[in-house]
Amino acid sequence: MRSFRDFMESALYDPERGYYSIREKAADFYTAPELHAAFGAVLADRLALLLERTAKTEPERRLHLVEAGCGDGTLACQVARRLREKHPGLAARVSFILIERGRKDLTTAVRRLNAFGVNVTAYTEIAKVAPFSGVLYSNELLDALPVHLLEGREGKVLEVFIDGADRAVCGPLSRPELAAHAAAMTGSLQEGERHAVGLEAKAWLKDASSRVEEGFIVSIDYGKRFAPGTANPPRAFHRHAVETELTREPGAQDLTASVDFEALIGSGEAAGLSLESYESQSKFLIEGGLLSWIEAAAGDDSASYRERAKLKTLIHPEGMGEVFKVLIQRKAK
Repeated sequence: MRSFRDFMESALYDPERGYYSIREKAADFYTAPELHAAFGAVLADRLALLLERTAKTEPERRLHLVEAGCGDGTLACQVARRLREKHPGLAARVSFILIERGRKDLTTAVRRLNAFGVNVTAYTEIAKVAPFSGVLYSNELLDALPVHLLEGREGKVLEVFIDGADRAVCGPLSRPELAAHAAAMTGSLQEGERHAVGLEAKAWLKDASSRVEEGFIVSIDYGKRFAPGTANPPRAFHRHAVETELTREPGAQDLTASVDFEALIGSGEAAGLSLESYESQSKFLIEGGLLSWIEAAAGDDSASYRERAKLKTLIHPEGMGEVFKVLIQRKAK
């Protein structure tokens, strides 16, 4: 019997049968950069500002731009292209680093950036990255990290485990770090109600902070600042629909949970990160100039209509606009 956390790790990341090893792009969900290149362009403009702020303390210092969870390089290419087009002086000073645990995707990402004329260093985990000054960013990384799962049973909070037949059963907590989370949910979880605990996300942020000597960490993901005692149930996605059975056909569906940004902010402060900003993706993109992209897509033909629809999905409250958040944390010397 294994914890739900270990089941989720295998279901998502098994090198042969894991979801991210066999995922068909856009089959079950769209990421923002897959939807429209404007996302990467607007993000690049903001990253440029953060890089310039980092450079002020040591103008001649080499800067690094690090994407964690880069996938096949779609977003990295958008960012690199925008920096070269709109911020050429800065782009010449920036070294690119890509991090992706899937070697196949990482190889593809490196080849795409190399073909674009960008030299890049690549790693399969953040712990291998040497300390640097600059900006580390991620998009839909933290929600894909495995979570421990708690469940309310007869007034108690127990942990969910998966048996050999892929059935969920409850038992004592597997890790001492879960005790505080279970205590906080006691009395709040109804019978059978579940709550995801993102220990992996907090650990990842601590590791990321240890890599950044000076600069910023930008995390874009779906979630919110959860109030104490608020349940955060996990979800499964298949063919753009929410599935209720989490253990059905491991590897065939995406498993995820909303990011608890309140926990990340607190963990970041403990790791030496100060809160720079926290806002919706809609606000982030609109303030970054996305509306000009919508205006440029004016036209009555079907192609223009489709492009405007994709752009609006990035900021619409019922699309990605309010569900996704942008957290920026700063590391100062």
